[in-house]
Amino acid sequence: MPNDPLVQQFLSRSEEAIAEAKRRYGSGLRALALRILGSREDAEEIENDVYLEAWNKIPPAEPESLKSYLFMICRRRALDRLDARLAKKRGGGEAEAALEELDEFLPGEDGREWADAIGRRELLRDFLTGLPERERRLFLKRYWYFLSVREIAEEEELTVSHVKVLLHRSRKRLKECLQKEGVWE
Repeated sequence: MPNDPLVQQFLSRSEEAIAEAKRRYGSGLRALALRILGSREDAEEIENDVYLEAWNKIPPAEPESLKSYLFMICRRRALDRLDARLAKKRGGGEAEAALEELDEFLPGEDGREWADAIGRRELLRDFLTGLPERERRLFLKRYWYFLSVREIAEEEELTVSHVKVLLHRSRKRLKECLQKEGVWE
């Protein structure tokens, strides 16, 4: 049974759960969706979709970390919307740029599909755990939260060039990890 009182509210079907989740996590969820989609309107829709999905899935789901659960839903829904938008018209954006950077290091035709698949596996967790703390932060900011290289540089008080070099090294380490595990030849 999860210890988070907010998860307990969802489990007991208290309508206050959504209002409290919005108060705690709303700005972060909107910011993540905005970085992926580049549209405030879409970000607000995604945020509302997140609460609805959480309401519909808890119970039976009982997440240990509601924050992680909500952000995972947000990321997936925003990427799905981005995919739908890009299917109509090829375009850019930070999410697309970040995923293209990973494509060369990930097996298969669509690095996005593979990245989502390994996101649920121990391999990625082990890889991230093995990175030095700063490189792990940079990697997650770029490839999970889709911050631009410039935003990361500002947040971490580094130069853009330094961030690019560190991200490149991390992607190479990821490739080496995948090769070692036999996932990449």
